[in-house]
Amino acid sequence: MLTLSSQSAQENPPPQNPDFKDAPVSDVLKWAQAELGCGFIYEGQDLFEGGKPLSISSASLKPGNKAERTLALFELLRRVGLVAFQVEGLPGPVYQIVKGPQAARFATVVRTPQEAARYYFAALAIKLSRASPQAVATAMKEKLTPGVGSIEVFEATHTLVVCDFSDRLLAAHALALAADTPAMRDDDLVVADFVPRSLPAKRLSAAVERLRARGETWQSSVNEHSNLLLISGRRDEVARVSERMSRLDSKPQDPAFAETVETFKVSNGSAEEAARTLKQMFELEIASGSVQVGAFERARKIVFRGSRADVLRAQEALKQVDVAPDGAPKDK
Repeated sequence: MLTLSSQSAQENPPPQNPDFKDAPVSDVLKWAQAELGCGFIYEGQDLFEGGKPLSISSASLKPGNKAERTLALFELLRRVGLVAFQVEGLPGPVYQIVKGPQAARFATVVRTPQEAARYYFAALAIKLSRASPQAVATAMKEKLTPGVGSIEVFEATHTLVVCDFSDRLLAAHALALAADTPAMRDDDLVVADFVPRSLPAKRLSAAVERLRARGETWQSSVNEHSNLLLISGRRDEVARVSERMSRLDSKPQDPAFAETVETFKVSNGSAEEAARTLKQMFELEIASGSVQVGAFERARKIVFRGSRADVLRAQEALKQVDVAPDGAPKDK
C-alpha cells in the first residue's frame, strides 16, 4: 500500500493546467497534490497495466477554480479506469484510488437517479416491475463504462444494483425504465372513468349503450352516488366510447330534459292499468334506465321518474287513459 501525502504549496502559486501527454498516473497525482493540496492512498500495482505504467493525455482539460480542478482529477483517473473515493477522518482531502472492478465495494448505494446525479461514482438500485432482471442486465451492459461498471442481479426482489459513474447510471436507468414500461396495445384491457357534467351518469350510460357498434365488447358500470361512469374493455374500444361520451356531454343540459320525479293521481280506473299503459309507451326508455314507472293501487297513484319532456308526454297519455265513465276527460 502506497501513500502519496499532501505537501505544503508555495504561497499563491500560479495555477497549472493538467497538460499531459502519455504521462504516467503518478504525474497526475503529483499535479493534484500541488494544485489541490490533497493526498492519495492506493495499491502501487493499480497504477500499472501489463507491467507498464498507466498513461494519461489531457490537453483538452482547462479547469478554472478548485472544484473544477478536483473534477478534472476525477476525469483523468476515469480515463484509465481508476476511481477516487474521499477518505473521511484524515487531515486534508485524502482520496483512495481503486481500479474499476473494485470500485463497487466503495460506492454509495442510492435509490433514485436524482440521488445518483449528486455523486461522481455510485451504485444505483433499480426496482423492476415487469421486465426480466436478467434480460435488462444483459442489455444494460453496453451502457456501462468498460472495465469499471458492474451489475448485480437480485431475482428474488426483481432488483438491479448498477455501479458506475453517474452519467452512465442515468443512461442505465433510462434503459431500465424503457424496458419496464409495457408497450400500449389496442387489445390491452383497461378501465376508464368518466364523470358527466350535464346529465346523470345512468342516462349517459344508456345513451352510449345505444351507440354500441357491432362486435364491441366493452362494459359499463355506474356509481350513482358520485355520478361516475366506468368503462372497461379493450384499449381501442374504451377510447372510442370515451370520445362518444365526451361529445354527448359537451354541451349544457336542456332544461326540458332535466330529470324529475312526478306523482300522478288516477281518479278513474286502475292505477296499475294506467301504469301498464305508460310502461308500454316508454318501453325503450325503461329498458335503458332513463324512465321508471311505479303504481300504488291502494292510493290510486303513479310515481313517474324521467325527464321533464317525458313527464309531459306521460301527462298527456294519462288524460286519454284516466277518463270518467261518461267519456269526459278527467279535469286535473
